[in-house]
Amino acid sequence: MAQQITHNDMSDASMPTTSAPATPRAIAEHLLDRVFTVVERICAPFLRVSLAVILIWIGALKFANPAPIVGLLHASPLWSFLATTGFVHVLGVLELVVAAFLLTNRAVRYVGLLTVLLFVGTFSIFLTAPAVTFGTQGFPLLTLAGQFLLKDLVLAAAALATVAHDVRRHQAARPAGAGSEVGARRAPRV
Repeated sequence: MAQQITHNDMSDASMPTTSAPATPRAIAEHLLDRVFTVVERICAPFLRVSLAVILIWIGALKFANPAPIVGLLHASPLWSFLATTGFVHVLGVLELVVAAFLLTNRAVRYVGLLTVLLFVGTFSIFLTAPAVTFGTQGFPLLTLAGQFLLKDLVLAAAALATVAHDVRRHQAARPAGAGSEVGARRAPRV
């Protein structure tokens, strides 16, 4: 006996499809969706490793030639008491240790916060030493040192994004209901 099929019994998947020729826009959207999927997958690791490479470089430079950093510290009324080669070497060690943790993807949220502090500390020289930041030309023209200091604003933001990603990663890995009420966080309002 033939089975009677009604419209309600058929899903869209079982319906025969007629394939319309793909438009250039549909092809472009499909390709962009694939690109965005790859970007989404590599963004956080790329940002974490990029920060590590930058920290390795600037940390190593503090041992090769600490004088420029000593000069920047000395120019800031906030940090002039720390303007010593020894302190610059301590900063270099911190940057190299943080880079190692970032490269190995260990304790990222904690070393990420330390990275934010390092970059905010450097950026504070931008704010407290206008002679270094703007030189004789004045605001808004930056000296080379001012440009060097200003880039720490975006590096601090990158470190914050790395911390946020690591926190989300650890929260997603937690079993449902795990964790204490004290550690519970509210979802950010959008």
